[in-house]
Amino acid sequence: MNTYSYKDISDFGSNAHSAVNNPLTYCLGNNMEQRFLHGGHADIYGQHSRPCQLFLSQYCADKWDGFCELASRNQSTHYPEQSEGCTGLVACNGLTTGEALIYNTATRKYLIKMHNAHKKYEPFDPTVPTSPMISYWVSDNCSYSQKGVPEYAVDPKKIDDDIVMDKILTKPIIAMNILINIYNTMKRHGTLNSLKETKLGHFYNFHPYFKAKGGV
Repeated sequence: MNTYSYKDISDFGSNAHSAVNNPLTYCLGNNMEQRFLHGGHADIYGQHSRPCQLFLSQYCADKWDGFCELASRNQSTHYPEQSEGCTGLVACNGLTTGEALIYNTATRKYLIKMHNAHKKYEPFDPTVPTSPMISYWVSDNCSYSQKGVPEYAVDPKKIDDDIVMDKILTKPIIAMNILINIYNTMKRHGTLNSLKETKLGHFYNFHPYFKAKGGV
């Protein structure tokens, strides 16, 4: 009697890293060439797709480069935001796709603690064995309306060289709730005064909302 054994997906074909499978080739642009490169997974293409929003926000939080700069200039307002940073938040209403990337990047870059939620992981492209993992927050109590309570803070020694914060301070409405969270968190931890000689500290001292709260 013949017996058959089947290969696992990780053993099927080549597992060598390929530049073609870099998520950036899925996420920057949204055109027919991408379909020829990657196949017909329409829900994974373009900066507006949920996998791309999750991937780009972490990629740009780790290192802001030319790809992030290009994506941040996307002026489209035709697609909804689907990552956990923007979903359901007034903060992302009216933002362009590029501005929403800046916001979502900030939610990851400045996060120091998440309460009442845990992180889940899944492959960016489940059809590619070497595809990197993307992550998102899931509520500890299975709530869809609240995926956790974040605490944000910044490093005063690095914040003046932070491109993401520069973009936010140029247009604070992009992430006003994050600026408020950083202020309240660092004030609560007794570290707000460390921002005094920084661009962010200057903003807190002169913006009417924070000036009324005592600035730094």
